[in-house]
Amino acid sequence: MDKKGQQGANTSNFIDFQASTKYFFDTAQQCFDHCVTDFQAKSLTPAEKECTKACFTKQMTIYGSLISNISKTGESL
Repeated sequence: MDKKGQQGANTSNFIDFQASTKYFFDTAQQCFDHCVTDFQAKSLTPAEKECTKACFTKQMTIYGSLISNISKTGESL
């Protein structure tokens, strides 16, 4: 790959990284907003911790499956 092609690939990878990072933080925020209800305590309750963990794990599993399916589709084209 020539230098120009490598720069394009690096830019594409950076954009993919930015999108993934944004999704990661947006998902964490959505799970926090959904699960955390008691703002009087300094710490999360066990139920809030479990809800947040389950929510985030579920969303990341879905995201991983989506990326995997997109990759497979792209390879078959």
